[in-house]
Amino acid sequence: MIASSNSSAPRIDLRLAALLIGITLSTVDSSALNLALPSLAAHFHSHAGDVQWASTLYLVGSALAFLPLSGLAGRAGTVRVYRASLICFSMISFFLALSPNLAVLYLLRFLQGVAGAGIVGLVPGMTAATFPERRGWALGMVAGAVAAGTMMGPPLGGFMVDWFGWRSIFFINLPFGLAAFLLSGRLTELHGVGLREGLRRAIRAPRFLLALLATVCFFAQSFGSNLLWPFYLEAGGMTPSRVGLAMLLPPVLLMILGPLAGRLSDRVGYERVSWLGSAVLSLASWTQGITGRVVPGLAGIGIGRALFQAANNAAVLSQAPPETEAVASGLLSMARVAGQGLGSLLAGSMWGAFEHHGARHAFLVSNLVLGAIAVLAGVLILSRRRVGTIGRRPE
Repeated sequence: MIASSNSSAPRIDLRLAALLIGITLSTVDSSALNLALPSLAAHFHSHAGDVQWASTLYLVGSALAFLPLSGLAGRAGTVRVYRASLICFSMISFFLALSPNLAVLYLLRFLQGVAGAGIVGLVPGMTAATFPERRGWALGMVAGAVAAGTMMGPPLGGFMVDWFGWRSIFFINLPFGLAAFLLSGRLTELHGVGLREGLRRAIRAPRFLLALLATVCFFAQSFGSNLLWPFYLEAGGMTPSRVGLAMLLPPVLLMILGPLAGRLSDRVGYERVSWLGSAVLSLASWTQGITGRVVPGLAGIGIGRALFQAANNAAVLSQAPPETEAVASGLLSMARVAGQGLGSLLAGSMWGAFEHHGARHAFLVSNLVLGAIAVLAGVLILSRRRVGTIGRRPE
């Protein structure tokens, strides 16, 4: 069992392992597949534009399924839906490895995205419910696992494709999916109302909504920065491989510092730590934009992400109205997707609009805007103290 709040340090038990393996499985799968796309194109005698749909349809399936599956989980039981999603994800992976043509592969990837939503969309809520006394720390571990999966995916995918072919990308999911399934039987259920009632209660909880909006701002700033760095650094003459190595710094910092920051938020409060994270993110964006040096930005944004993510996720889930925890977990995933899309759209549009003035100018303007988005996240966090909530529970 996890240690109590008065213990010196929390311990990982098998319940947390079930959640971390599940979230890492889906993250590694998405990032590793990108390395297999050229091999897929060659095998099916197609081109990059066609095989890219293997990634896109997975995202579409996930986005469409987050809320329906979270609503179903509230009625049928979160653990049941999570375990079924793990089995479906693994079985679909097996059939993906045997895909006879691109049409079948596209259909299976869409279905795998739906199954992935039952994993990614429910892990935050189950983590918070399974470890209520160490909610911030446990969610920090989840954030670290996502960062680890993002980093492991490309090199693992490249190795698997080189040595065993593109089909191995899908076969590798089977043992990890089975391990997560076997370890997940003792997770805490999130029984509650269905999707419609859950959404009705959620929109009447202003503190919960403000925490969700802060999540959108956070991911907009983060993904906008991820898009800017390659454009700016390669315009300055850096090779893509060196850019990729430089961009490992933020996820490494998140993986290392995420659990520590989450544990800090358990002690001093989710709002304080998440606000501090938003302040660090804004300063990092403005510093790299004004100076033109990306090292302060890479380090600062990595630290800011570690401070913000677990603490704000814990705030979202702790401020959800009673019996809406499963729906709240799905809404948290939707906020993440919305922020990612918004950040990519904003950063790409700003770079395209100002690039003709020079990469330095485009980098400055884009970072000023992204820093302002991080400030907005901080304002939303402070605003939570000034409004009431329906069914609020203490942090």
